[in-house]
Amino acid sequence: MHPKTYAMIQAKPEYKEFIRFHPEWYRTLTKHPEQIDAFVDASKVYHGQTMPQRIERFQRNMDMALMILKLLK
Repeated sequence: MHPKTYAMIQAKPEYKEFIRFHPEWYRTLTKHPEQIDAFVDASKVYHGQTMPQRIERFQRNMDMALMILKLLK
Protein backbone atom coordinates (compact mmCIF):
# COMPACT_ATOMS: atom_id res chain seq x y z
CA MET A 1 0.00 0.00 0.00
CA HIS A 2 1.19 3.51 -0.75
CA PRO A 3 2.83 5.06 2.36
CA LYS A 4 0.66 8.22 2.27
CA THR A 5 -2.52 6.15 1.99
CA TYR A 6 -1.42 3.90 4.83
CA ALA A 7 -0.55 6.90 7.04
CA MET A 8 -3.96 8.46 6.37
CA ILE A 9 -5.77 5.25 7.34
CA GLN A 10 -3.70 4.86 10.50
CA ALA A 11 -4.38 8.47 11.52
CA LYS A 12 -8.16 7.98 11.88
CA PRO A 13 -9.65 5.18 13.97
CA GLU A 14 -12.84 5.30 11.86
CA TYR A 15 -10.87 4.41 8.73
CA LYS A 16 -9.05 1.59 10.50
CA GLU A 17 -12.34 0.11 11.72
CA PHE A 18 -13.95 0.44 8.30
CA ILE A 19 -11.07 -1.26 6.51
CA ARG A 20 -11.15 -4.12 9.04
CA PHE A 21 -14.81 -4.78 8.34
CA HIS A 22 -14.43 -4.25 4.57
CA PRO A 23 -11.11 -5.80 3.51
CA GLU A 24 -11.97 -5.36 -0.16
CA TRP A 25 -11.05 -1.71 0.31
CA TYR A 26 -7.55 -2.74 1.42
CA ARG A 27 -7.10 -4.64 -1.84
CA THR A 28 -8.57 -1.80 -3.87
CA LEU A 29 -6.37 0.85 -2.26
CA THR A 30 -3.29 -1.30 -2.65
CA LYS A 31 -3.86 -1.55 -6.39
CA HIS A 32 -5.45 1.88 -6.94
CA PRO A 33 -4.41 4.44 -4.29
CA GLU A 34 -6.13 7.18 -6.30
CA GLN A 35 -9.48 5.83 -5.07
CA ILE A 36 -8.86 7.16 -1.56
CA ASP A 37 -11.71 9.68 -1.99
CA ALA A 38 -14.18 6.86 -2.71
CA PHE A 39 -12.85 5.05 0.37
CA VAL A 40 -13.41 8.14 2.54
CA ASP A 41 -16.95 8.56 1.18
CA ALA A 42 -17.77 4.88 1.82
CA SER A 43 -16.39 5.18 5.34
CA LYS A 44 -18.56 8.23 6.05
CA VAL A 45 -21.66 6.39 4.86
CA TYR A 46 -20.77 3.37 7.01
CA HIS A 47 -20.31 5.52 10.12
CA GLY A 48 -23.38 7.69 9.47
CA GLN A 49 -21.41 10.89 8.98
CA THR A 50 -23.03 12.13 5.79
CA MET A 51 -25.25 15.19 5.95
CA PRO A 52 -28.53 13.36 5.15
CA GLN A 53 -27.76 10.78 7.84
CA ARG A 54 -27.02 13.52 10.38
CA ILE A 55 -30.22 15.37 9.54
CA GLU A 56 -32.24 12.16 9.85
CA ARG A 57 -30.67 11.40 13.24
CA PHE A 58 -31.39 14.96 14.41
CA GLN A 59 -34.99 14.67 13.24
CA ARG A 60 -35.45 11.38 15.12
CA ASN A 61 -34.05 12.97 18.29
CA MET A 62 -36.39 15.95 17.92
CA ASP A 63 -39.37 13.64 17.40
CA MET A 64 -38.42 11.71 20.53
CA ALA A 65 -38.09 14.92 22.56
CA LEU A 66 -41.47 16.18 21.35
CA MET A 67 -43.11 12.87 22.19
CA ILE A 68 -41.67 12.99 25.72
CA LEU A 69 -42.90 16.57 26.15
CA LYS A 70 -46.40 15.54 25.05
CA LEU A 71 -46.37 12.70 27.56
CA LEU A 72 -45.35 15.03 30.38
CA LYS A 73 -48.24 17.44 29.74
